[in-house]
Amino acid sequence: MLQKIKGLMNVKEDIDAINRNIEENNKVISELKAELETLRNGLAETNKSQGEFLKNFRENLAIIKNLREDFGKELVEFKLLKGQLQRKILDKFEEELQKDLEVNRELLKKDTEDYNDLRKKAAEILSRLNLTGGELNKFIEISKSIKKEDFELTKFARQLIDMDREKLELMRKIDTLERLVSKIRRRELVR
Repeated sequence: MLQKIKGLMNVKEDIDAINRNIEENNKVISELKAELETLRNGLAETNKSQGEFLKNFRENLAIIKNLREDFGKELVEFKLLKGQLQRKILDKFEEELQKDLEVNRELLKKDTEDYNDLRKKAAEILSRLNLTGGELNKFIEISKSIKKEDFELTKFARQLIDMDREKLELMRKIDTLERLVSKIRRRELVR
């Protein structure tokens, strides 16, 4: 019987050890349950956050797609506008250039006409001067052949003075015309 009591005591000690193990296991299980509940709550919050994020992402993706389409349309319109603007600028430039060329062409035509008129007038004056020179030579020849007694010296001197005066005036006009012609030539060379 002592043996049985000892056996029962051993059994009681074993039961107490098992009870302690069970209590420890219960504590561990409780802790694990608490951790599992925390993990579940965290996972639920994570799922909720991911759901919201996914929802926002889908909304933003739709907005981005719309913006991309709008941007594509605006880009096409901008390219069209750019092409039209380039054409308009080029047309305007050509128009202004044409106007400028027309004005310069008219000025050049007028200057050429003026120059040709001056050349003709200068040629006429030169031919008149040549005629006057020829006439003077004739008078000189005549004066050599005429005797002093046949003519009064004062009349002849007056005629010579008048002719000389006319010659000087014609020479001044030629000088003025030559200056005008050189100015016109310089103006044409500058252009």
